[in-house]
Order: sequence, then C-alpha cells, then structure tokens
Amino acid sequence: MYILSNENPRIVFTGKETFVDHEKNNRSGHLGHAMVECNDGSIIAFYSNCAGESGIEWGHPGHSMFGWVEYKRSFDHGLTWGEAKILPYSYETFLQGVHRIGCEKAVCCDDGTIVVFCLRSLGQYFEPYDTPVCVLSHDYGETWSEPISVSDERGRMYDAIYRDGRIYLLEFCYSTEKGFICAEEGKFYKIFASDDNGRSFYEYTTIPFNTIGHAYGNMIFRPDGSLVFYGYNEKDEYNLTALISPDGGKTWGEPFKMPVAKIARNPQVGYVNGMYILQGRSEGGFNFVAYYSKDGIHWDEGTKINEGHVGGCYYSNNITVHDADGKERLLMQYSESYYIAKTNIIHAWVDVE
Repeated sequence: MYILSNENPRIVFTGKETFVDHEKNNRSGHLGHAMVECNDGSIIAFYSNCAGESGIEWGHPGHSMFGWVEYKRSFDHGLTWGEAKILPYSYETFLQGVHRIGCEKAVCCDDGTIVVFCLRSLGQYFEPYDTPVCVLSHDYGETWSEPISVSDERGRMYDAIYRDGRIYLLEFCYSTEKGFICAEEGKFYKIFASDDNGRSFYEYTTIPFNTIGHAYGNMIFRPDGSLVFYGYNEKDEYNLTALISPDGGKTWGEPFKMPVAKIARNPQVGYVNGMYILQGRSEGGFNFVAYYSKDGIHWDEGTKINEGHVGGCYYSNNITVHDADGKERLLMQYSESYYIAKTNIIHAWVDVE
C-alpha cells in the first residue's frame, strides 16, 4: 500500500496483484490495456498475449505485438475475473500476417454497445501504424462485429471518452514511418467523434500545436465541461504539453507546459471522487509513478509505486468503476516486466477517502 496523500481527502494506492501471469507460459503483453465498465455493472479488461521471445534480436525479448488480444470479464466490480477469451478480430488478423492488433481504449454507450478501438501495426514490434478501426459488441463481449473504419489517417488512438451520447476518440495522426517520436511537420492529434454508438465516425477537431518531438496523449473532461489534452514531449520530459478547450474540443487555448516532477511517459489521467490521478512511466521507463491533483492541471510531486521492482515497462490505463455500494474506485492496469522486457499484467486500485 502507498499513501499518495494523507491530506483531506486521503488517497491510497492498494491491492496490487497479478491479473495475467504471462511468465508461466513465456508470454508477454505491453500495450493494449483497454478497460470498460459496462452498463450492467460488469467490467471487461483487455490485454495483449504476445510471444515472449519476439524482440530478442534487438535485445528486448517480449517487447513486441507478435500475438493477439484477449479479455476477461468481472461480475463483482473487479474483485474476481472470469476465464480469458480471445478477441476474434485480433487473432484472425494475426494469422493473416499483415497487421498486429492492440486495443488501448474501449467505451460503453448508453444502449450497452461496447466499442473497442484497435491499433493496427504493420510491423512485428509496434510501428509503423496503419489506419485505425474499431469492433462492436452488443452482448457484453460474447460476440463481435466486423471491423469498422475510424479514420482514414494512419496513426494511433490514445484515448476514448463517451459523454452525452457521443464518443470522443483521440488519435495522433502520425504513421511513425520516421520513428516513434514525431519527426514530421504538419502531423496533429485529432479528435474523431461518433454519434451513432460507434457505427460511423467523423473528424471533430484538430488540437493545434507543433507536435515535433511528441508521442502518447490523453484527455479528460472536467466537471465544468472543459476538455484537457495532455501530450508527452520527449524533448521536455519534465513538462507535459497541455491545452484546454472550454467548449468540449471545438476551440482550444494556447499550449502550455504542465510540470510533472518525475516524468509521465504514456500519461493516463483519471477522475475519482473529485480528485484527478495521473499515472505513467517515470525516469528511464523503469518506474511507475502516480500523481494527484484537485484541478487536473497542477500536480503534486508524484509517488513511485513499483515497490522496488527492478524491471520496467509500465504501459498502462485506468478507469473509474463502482463497487457494490456505488462508491467510485480507480482501477489501474499496467504491464510490469518479469524478465528483461517480458511482462505480466498487473491490477491495482486507488481509493479517495
């Protein structure tokens, strides 16, 4: 257990446990931590199941997308989980040999439709990216639709939010043909939207700033309706690039630097019981760090929460879920190495008391 804050409110990080034990089968799973709370109260958590030896030729065994996506469902608010199921589209695509699939975000619509967003990599490891797609389920993951195009621009989807009948999907429209960190002018983070529960999408807005040196991204709606964007800048790791839209993404203020004392690669921002939680990879990628904030803008000094673990990785996601009494809890899911770059999948909880 870690105390992120002993002030009022008290913020506690607890319950770290192995969600998927890849070690026993010499498997691995880095990106692809989509999670969603369904409108029947169940939770679905996705993860990658990839070859443990893929990547050994460049010194990082297990650090690849050479595999497929699986998922589990919980009927008791995340306390226990059912058996693993394979996401059919990801396995069929793996067998075809053209794309590798990762699922980083998912949403549940008011009518119960689950929309899972699929990164399509053209490489064995992670890059370069093809155009993204999504798959839908109308029965909480029992069956899935054929893939649906989300955008005709190549890139990676970093976040998705469902709000007032609309899906907001954040894509960095950069193919990574010139490397993971953006090295091309005129490439932008864009938000694509769907007003029909994932059956079709349209370009909603462009987030206006110079993206050279950037990768990763996240966003969150605040209670006043403003939308905050967070971007990772390799050239300035101790500051995220942030922009605020006062009108839900239609217009944007000027970009500004948002200090993060211990870095936040692949930033993931959640909101639980009136507090914002930011998690990400810390210095060197060898630590997992969590920050808290009362406004989603100004963060504390951060707490490393990897309990002395000597490995790294820490690609992650979080969602707000509700326990049996309706209390909000933040569920974190992240990858943690068990040998070099081979990873297990970890679950942990943040409670705001």
